[in-house]
Parts: sequence; structure tokens; C-alpha cells
Amino acid sequence: MDTGSLHQLQKNAISAFMEYGQRIGRQPTLECRERRSRLFSGNQTFVAVARLEDEVICEAEAPNKKDAKTKAADKALRQMEASPGPSQGTGGEPEMRLAVPGKDPVSALMEYAQAQGLTATIVVEGQTGPAHCPTFIMYAKLGDRKFESIEHANKKEGRKRAANTALLKLQREGKIPRPRSGFCQRGSQNDSGSDDYKDICPPRKNPLQVFNELAQARGVTCDVIETADRRGQPHDLTFTMAAVLNDIEFESVTGKNKNQTKNRATAAALRQLLETGDYELPSAQRGAERIPQVIRSWDDRIATETLQKFRSVVSDVEADLSGRKVLAAILLYDKKTDTLSVVSLGTGNRCITGNYLCVEGSVIHDSHAEIIAARGFRRYLYEEVRRSESSGGSEVLGHTSGRLRLFRHLSFHLYISTAPCGDGAVYTRADPSNEDNVHLPVYRTQQHGLLRTKVENGEGTIPVENASQTLDGIRRGDQRLRTMSCSDKICRWNVLGLQGALLSLRMDPIYLSSITLGMLFSAGHMSRAVCCRAARNPDLLSGLPTRYKVTHPELGCVSEGPQNRVTDRSSPRSVNWNSADGTVELTDGANGKTIRNAPSRLCKRSLFQCFSHINPDRARRTYRQTKDLATDYRNSRNLFEDAMETNGYGPWVRKPPEVDMFYL
Repeated sequence: MDTGSLHQLQKNAISAFMEYGQRIGRQPTLECRERRSRLFSGNQTFVAVARLEDEVICEAEAPNKKDAKTKAADKALRQMEASPGPSQGTGGEPEMRLAVPGKDPVSALMEYAQAQGLTATIVVEGQTGPAHCPTFIMYAKLGDRKFESIEHANKKEGRKRAANTALLKLQREGKIPRPRSGFCQRGSQNDSGSDDYKDICPPRKNPLQVFNELAQARGVTCDVIETADRRGQPHDLTFTMAAVLNDIEFESVTGKNKNQTKNRATAAALRQLLETGDYELPSAQRGAERIPQVIRSWDDRIATETLQKFRSVVSDVEADLSGRKVLAAILLYDKKTDTLSVVSLGTGNRCITGNYLCVEGSVIHDSHAEIIAARGFRRYLYEEVRRSESSGGSEVLGHTSGRLRLFRHLSFHLYISTAPCGDGAVYTRADPSNEDNVHLPVYRTQQHGLLRTKVENGEGTIPVENASQTLDGIRRGDQRLRTMSCSDKICRWNVLGLQGALLSLRMDPIYLSSITLGMLFSAGHMSRAVCCRAARNPDLLSGLPTRYKVTHPELGCVSEGPQNRVTDRSSPRSVNWNSADGTVELTDGANGKTIRNAPSRLCKRSLFQCFSHINPDRARRTYRQTKDLATDYRNSRNLFEDAMETNGYGPWVRKPPEVDMFYL
């Protein structure tokens, strides 16, 4: 019985993993340890490690021990089922020291016997256990010679082990050459067991499959051909092959068996096609666009750092991330060392519907990428505030007159893979813009500059209507839940700062120094949307409190970004990562919770908990009451919103007040 069958028959993954280990004769264990968040001691997670004897199969993390063990067991079973074994056969078989690396032991024994003019067979001499769950006893026979018997629960895999036992005996007797140095248990360093195809293949697919699918999608022929004679002894052949796509022959590669060599040949072809732009990674594995091949500008550097980080953090995510996605990130630049690093990133383009509106602060209302990145950034700031009070201190924030302030040699930068929804995207290609003068905003129609809201159960934005939203009206369906657009929120960040109300009680505002788009960039429209419309009448914001101001970040676009519309269906999944937590969290933008239906670390309640751990005396108020303590922030917000309405852009739409009236 293989791992797939066990997984389907067992009550749960833990039982399946334990029984599988026992049946193959390798002691299974699931060890669990506690991991506490660096942000605050009350937020703990558990890490479970799945082992077969001394071999670590995988690790998994979850909020409690049971979920962590279940996840680790499930991941181990799937990993063993999906990953090819020494003979490209069943996935769950534990590794064995192959006498002939890269070769099926039964085939190797038969080839050796043929070369010696002998007959080789695998004999099943008996079985034990119940009929529905037998254990087979078998041995290899070469001519008249009988080799050591082995026991195995799977007849096919038992045949391999029996053959390998015979080959190892022959090897010790000097009748079969030992592997060359550098060979590992499952073959050589270049064996299929160590080939890495993550850069060109989605999870659970090999290069041969992807190559065939690519040819089929393009309506062309493909093949893998042998380009040279096979070399070596019959039991240790080397194959030379090349992939062919529509009569184009790619470079030749070598391998120790046909399947391995075909995968290597098609992998070489895919990598060449990837370099020339004729092949792209499936959307589950890649970002919103290709990483710039040549860094020509600051914006290319921002994009490269973001996309590389995104691919790195999601490389081990097993959940399906396919579907169109918007990616955003906030990066830290150190002028002294000329280093650039991502501190928070997020993907998504969904908001919750009225059905999921919550008065406990446990859902994320807006899961658009820019907002997810900003909320993760606040998690990062809370960790830096905590560090500033420790003996080591923060490398980002320093104390000035009793408040925290960003060190002068540091700056933060925003990357978005496409124009932010709302005013920054309200234009067409037919609408010209002066690209050489970034902060010369374009006002050509009455629509330009208007505040806009995201549409419930849809994508895109509409101009604001009346500003009031009521909880009972939304729950009855009399009102559609409305959320301000990303362009409007970014514009507000450029007046109030990224830190939000709670953190402004401890620190000065933190502003963006630049904003980079991956595509759909128009200088005049972007500058209007994210900053210049707020300062259209400077007198309206002349009363901003000390430390608050209208900022105009540098704006730009990657030099080789795609400009075509993408029309495939987007995914409701949202990814968030920040350097304080150091792990990936997946949420469902449609309901505002994690994919396990638990509150996200980015929801209001979680961020309020972060605040309570650095300000325990102020957490006895409601969330709204605590935010209102930040009088300078509140006055700046009111001035900003009044200025936008006075300029004719419309009123700022707020959520019903009940959603902020919760205690911890």
C-alpha cells in the first residue's frame, strides 16, 4: 500500500503518517516545539517536525500543537508521494544506498546478469500478516545463487530492495564497481534526486511535463531525442539527450537513466526559453511581472529586490497561489551602506463583503496589496519600537525629545506591481501626460482627482457617494459596504505618514521617499492621485500640526515593465510577509481571515495587541478611544479630509463606528 492509499484510507494525516512509517520499518515521530513571536510573548506558534527514524522529512508551523502535527504529517505524506524515488517510481519509499546510483536496482541486476550470461530473478518465498495487509518475504537469485531475504509491505518496492541487496553483496565482492566519489545515497550530485527545478516548474510538476504543456499550448511539436551513443557498462549507462521544440534543437545534456536525462534536457530548454522571454513561470510561482534583466534605474533596483524577495518567501508555500495578483512591498534603504531590503510585502485585490463585517476587530477589511504591505509594515515598526527600549536598541528608530524618529540615513520606499486602484488608474492610453515632469498633475476631466471607493463583490472603483455607512443598513443589504481606494489611502499616507494613529503616540510620522510602479504608470495622473491633489490649495493644510506635512515622493516605473492589460481571473488569496514575523501568512480577501478561518496577524485586534504590549497602561480603552488619544494625528486627518472635500473631490467614506468600539 503506497502513501497515497494510506492518506485516503486513514482517519487523519497523523494516523496515516504513523502507520506508513511502521509499515516500511522506519520509526515515525512527530516532535513539536513552541515558537514565540518576537513581537510579544502572548502570540505563540508551534513547529512540528516529521521524522522517519533520524531523517527529517519536513517541518510545519501552526497556532496550536495539534494543527502543527497534522500539517507536518500531511506535508510529509504528500512530499513522499510527490517526490520520485530512486527508480522514478513510488514516492513514499525511504531512501536506500543504491549500489548503482541513478539506476533501478532490478534493471541493474538484470543487465549485470545478462552481461555474465546468467539468469536473474526475484523470488517471493512467502508472506506474513493478514490478507488485507500482508508483508512479503523475497530474495534475489542470480543463476543458482540465492541472496539475503528481505521483508517489505509493498511487493514492487520489495523487489527493488531485494535486487539492491544482491547488488551491494556483489559490489563488496568486487564484481561490481563502487560508485565514484561524490555520489550520494540516491545517486550522484547531478542525479535527479538533487536536480532543482523550482526556478522553472510549479510544485509537483517536472520539466518534461511543463515542456509538453508548453508545446501543446502553442500548437507546436516537441520531442526529446538521443544525440549521442550510450556510454558505459550495461549496468551503468550514460545517456545524452536534447529537447526539440518545433524543429529547434536545444543543448544536449547527460544522465544516468532515460527519465532523468529527459528532465534535464527539457529543463535546459525551459531555462533558455525563460532567458529569451519565450516562457514564463506559471502564475502561482512568479510575481506580477518578470524581474528586470538589466538594472538601469532606481526603479529597476526596487522592482528586482521586491520580486526576488517575493519568490523567495513563497517558494515553500504549498497552497495554490495561481491567478492574477497585485504585489506591493515597502523597502528600507540605508544611504550609508547603499543597501536595499524588503521589510514588508503583500499581494491581493479583494475587500470583504458586508456579510463579513465584524465588530470585534478580527477581520481585515481591505486586502489590496498596498494595504496589506502597509499593515505588515506596522508590525515591523512595533518590533522596532520594542527593540528601541531594549539594551541593544533599534537600528531604525532613535529617541529625540522623548519621541522616536527614523534615522536620517534611512528611508522607506513603496513598490506596486501596477497602478493603484482609484484615481491613479483613472486614465486611458489616449489621455496624454507629460512624463518628463512627474509632479505636474493632470486635471483634464471632472473625474480626475475624485475620491473613489472599491466596489463590494467586484473589482474596480466608483466615485464616492454619501459618506455615511451604518451597520444595520449593511447587514440588511440596504447598503453596499464601501472601502476607500488605494490611491486615496496612499495620498493620505503622504500627509499623515505610514505609521497610523496608534504608533503616532510614540513616534514622528514616517513618510515614503519614493513610489515605483511595475506597469501602467502615467506621471501626471500618478502624481495627482498620490500627493499633488492634497496640496492643490496649500492654504487648506496650512494648519497641520508640527511634524506633519504634505510630501511628494519620487515617482517612477520599471524600465521594461509590461504595458498590456491582464484579463485572467484574479485570486482571492492574499499573501503577507514582514521581517518582524519572518513567516508567510495566507488570508482570504473575501472574508478577511486566514485560509484556516482564524484572525490574521494584520487585523485591527492583532495590531492593537502589539500596541498594548508596548503601552500596557493605554490598552484599557476601546480601539477607537485609544486612537483618539493621538490628537495631532487626528487633527491632521480631519484637516486632510476637509481639504479633499473642499477641493471638490468628495467626502471620505468611513466604516460604521461600531467596528472600532472593541476592547482587547
